[in-house]
Amino acid sequence: MLLWHGSRLTNFVGILSQGLRIAPPEAPATGYMFGKGVYFADLVSKSAQYCYTDRKNPVGLMLLSEVALGDVYELRKAKYMDKPPEGKHSTKGLGKKIPQESEYVKWRDGIVVPCGKPVSSNVKASELMYNEYIVYNTAQVKMQFLLKVKFHHKR
Repeated sequence: MLLWHGSRLTNFVGILSQGLRIAPPEAPATGYMFGKGVYFADLVSKSAQYCYTDRKNPVGLMLLSEVALGDVYELRKAKYMDKPPEGKHSTKGLGKKIPQESEYVKWRDGIVVPCGKPVSSNVKASELMYNEYIVYNTAQVKMQFLLKVKFHHKR
C-alpha cells in the first residue's frame, strides 16, 4: 500500500541519508500509541500533523512510501507493543474517518493507493479519528516520493 509519512523538517537529514528508522534517538518522540515502529497514514491530513509547521515556517516535507503490511493486526484503541502478535506483520489503528474506498487506485505492481475524500468508517467505538499503520521492521518500507509541501495555516 502507498501510505503517507510526515516528520519534522529537521528529521529528514537522517531519513534521507539512513532511511526511515524506528525511534531514532535524535528525533523528538511524538508518542508511541502502538509501540516503537514506523507510523503511516492513508490520509495526508493525518501525516501532515507530524510536519509541525506553522504560519512562520509553513514548508514541510512528506513521504509517500510503499509499505508491505502483510497480515494486519487491527485495533480500536492504543496498545503499546514491541511487535504485533505471532502471525501478524503490522498494526492498523482503525479510525473513524477513512478515504473513500471506491476511489482507491492500483499503481504499478498492483500497489493499492488510498484516495478519496474522508468518509465515516463502519468502525464503532474507536479512539482514533484516522487510520494509522505501523510496521516494526524497516525492511517493510520502500520510500517512493518526497514531497515539499507549503501549508496554509488558518490561525
